[in-house]
Amino acid sequence: MRHVLRFVAGALLGLVVSALVFCGALLSLLRPAPGEWARPVRIGRWQVLVSVPAAMRMATHPVLMRWLADRPWHTAMGPVQWHAGTRADSWRVLCSPCRVRLAELGGDEIVLSRVELLAHRSAQSAWRGEFILGDAPHAVRGRFTFGFDAHGGQVDLTLPDTPLADAYGLFAARVPELARARIDGRIRLDAHWQLPQRTLSVRPQMEGSAVAGLGTEALLNAAPACDAASHGFGTWLPRAVIAAEDQRFYEHSGYDLREIAAAWSGAGDPSDAARGASTLSQQVAKLVYVGDERSHLRKLRELLYAVELDRTLGKARVLNLYLAIAPWGEGRCGAASAARHYLHKRVDKLTPMEAAWLASLLHNPDREWSSFAQSGQVNTERVGWVLANLRPMRAERRDALVQALPEWSPPRH
Repeated sequence: MRHVLRFVAGALLGLVVSALVFCGALLSLLRPAPGEWARPVRIGRWQVLVSVPAAMRMATHPVLMRWLADRPWHTAMGPVQWHAGTRADSWRVLCSPCRVRLAELGGDEIVLSRVELLAHRSAQSAWRGEFILGDAPHAVRGRFTFGFDAHGGQVDLTLPDTPLADAYGLFAARVPELARARIDGRIRLDAHWQLPQRTLSVRPQMEGSAVAGLGTEALLNAAPACDAASHGFGTWLPRAVIAAEDQRFYEHSGYDLREIAAAWSGAGDPSDAARGASTLSQQVAKLVYVGDERSHLRKLRELLYAVELDRTLGKARVLNLYLAIAPWGEGRCGAASAARHYLHKRVDKLTPMEAAWLASLLHNPDREWSSFAQSGQVNTERVGWVLANLRPMRAERRDALVQALPEWSPPRH
């Protein structure tokens, strides 16, 4: 019996030593070189720094991939399977259903019924192939490349000319408007994702976009619940609101593709933060139909309504409707109420300076007013930015207003 116990103890010790040697060898292989792309990995109570390129080369080695193929793997994205393709070093990867959460796209969970990759290794550290999103017959197909080196990786995606209805169809189960909306137009897209910086650059193109069937024509003669401006909104406030919120208001058809690309890319002109990313049509859609939930689904719904609103109402009605219902902070609804509350004036009697200041509040009225109430100082940077974009106005007059801004102040309650 003693010999048996010694044998078992020796075998266990041998296994432990072998495991430690294996782990040590593995960690040695994954140890990053100075300056190499690396990420911390937690193993129990310990945290080690791992070379990402080495880990990816190891994980995508043909021997390991074939050994792990043809079986379901439960991941954070959903069940994943991969199978060897018909060509050498080619693979078919399937995730269904698939959940993706990227901070670069807002951080909320994107759920797709099916994601399929047809991938081929073109070099030791490079892959290319095709992606297929959704289910036939309206699946969305595109191309991708992925490569990495010691310093980082890059993913390039190309969505060729695709019916806009098919792209929206990927979210049919979670966007109720798609049951009745008729969507025309086509979309193309190129995207570049740089790692480890996690910078995303997106270049979308849309042509012929049109939406019908959502019933937005009901707003043509609707009376806003807010306190309406019985004398109209005057000259300067509508112009100032366009300068502050949607400078290409008269050029787009409900959405501003340049702003969408900047928002997706997470980088753009330094004035993006001041300008805001939604058109006035989108903001009306948010206020009337979809609410202000922070999600990609709300933005998709908002875009549908915005495109139809521009067609059914026209620019003048969209602008007047926005001015009539926009929240201006401290419980104020609409421009007429805001002008009386903040400036003690009728909205149609505002000066250019007063209009620019009132419009400057719109991106965050409660915060801007609270800051002014506490400090007595106008946000001159933002108001000056609105004045600089106020059109039509002679440049000399705009410059004079900007120069006078440090000495100007609205009345305090």
